[in-house]
Amino acid sequence: MEVTVIGCGYVGLVTATCLASIGHTVRGVEKDQRKLRALQDGQCPIFEPGLQELMREHHASGQLQFTDNVAEALGDAEVVFLAVGTPPRPDGTVDMSYLESAGKEVCDALAAADGREIVTIVVKSTVPAGTNRRLHAMLRAQANAQVLVVSNPEFLREGSAVKDFLEPDRIVIGGESPEAFRIMRRLYDPIVKREENFLTMNWESAELTKYAANCMLAARISFMNEMTILCEHYGADIEDIRKGIGSDYRIGPAFLRAGCGYGGSCFPKDVAAMEHISRAAGHESLFVHAIQTVNRTQKRRFVQRLVDKLDRPIQGAIIAVWGLAFKADTDDIRESPALDVIADLLERGARVRATDPKALEHMKAVYGNRVEWFIDPVSCAAGADAVALLTDWPQYSTLPFRKIAATMNQPLIFDGRNCLHRDVMRESGFQYYPIGRPAVERAVRAKQRA
Repeated sequence: MEVTVIGCGYVGLVTATCLASIGHTVRGVEKDQRKLRALQDGQCPIFEPGLQELMREHHASGQLQFTDNVAEALGDAEVVFLAVGTPPRPDGTVDMSYLESAGKEVCDALAAADGREIVTIVVKSTVPAGTNRRLHAMLRAQANAQVLVVSNPEFLREGSAVKDFLEPDRIVIGGESPEAFRIMRRLYDPIVKREENFLTMNWESAELTKYAANCMLAARISFMNEMTILCEHYGADIEDIRKGIGSDYRIGPAFLRAGCGYGGSCFPKDVAAMEHISRAAGHESLFVHAIQTVNRTQKRRFVQRLVDKLDRPIQGAIIAVWGLAFKADTDDIRESPALDVIADLLERGARVRATDPKALEHMKAVYGNRVEWFIDPVSCAAGADAVALLTDWPQYSTLPFRKIAATMNQPLIFDGRNCLHRDVMRESGFQYYPIGRPAVERAVRAKQRA
């Protein structure tokens, strides 16, 4: 099938590349000229495992092309994806201006085109309930073609987006046209493994499904983070609790790992939007509000614990931050806990150092020379009063910890992702503070006495 994808950000580029990989001819539209030049040169502007290779392969074959011209990209496309950003405004509501602009461009191009019979417009962007219905009314009134509008929310996880797209556990299609459902079923045929996983519903149900999914996952994280407070008070271990409840088939193990808070491009934005969507319906969602409150509190608690455990005042203390991306296997720092933790430390007068294998340049653009930047965690920690580990990069668990401890002013590690092993920390002479788990303190005291 001929497919156009408008917006080649994270979701749009993964969508365009993966659709090309399953046999469709895809044209991607990108207005940012710097990003467009990179795409046209076969360079992937984002870090996502497997995406660069897949994009380069299908761009070289001609199956995947990029332009900044919407009318040119539409060509004979049967399906047009709108995958532009819907960022949060300062008050948490959804900024729809990019989607509205893209919709108008498509509408103008279709109005000027001759001989078009039917076009399926697919909204991939995360949008509030009622958006697709309004878009359908606008396009039907103005476009010179029969337009079918479909809501097709994405459920991609950064770090495994290619796999998630090509091996989906479900595909959600919202619309009101049986013909649109048939077209989308044909589009996704190569990756639909079981018919019951191809879910059709009305526009509003599909729109709310996306928000509900992210709120549910964020709620699980916030619940476990709330439990860490009790664990630290009573001497329980959040990892034992995670296994104990995760083995219950009614609950399952996913998204039960406690830490210093969730981040990323989806959870914070969508949970905040859900609160406003509820308010627009005349309902104050105490539950959704609590998810956000716990997440904010968890980041503040992390810093306060670090301050409390230091053997010196935080003013002037050197804190080494390991990990800036909101999770491993991505360079995305959007709403990353590191943003808030670093801001809090700087406000308290700490001297902050930071390192990350992929996200360093993005965070440099935020903090500039207010933070000292390091390529590797070993040099970052040398001479520091404490380490704050904020991203669970796997390489952080295999570092030469004895060497690191010997170079620090005070061998303290605050593990915001519970990804280090307590026995290794003890044997390396570290004072170690995970979240919701027993700390390691005695080994350090014994070493100091010796």
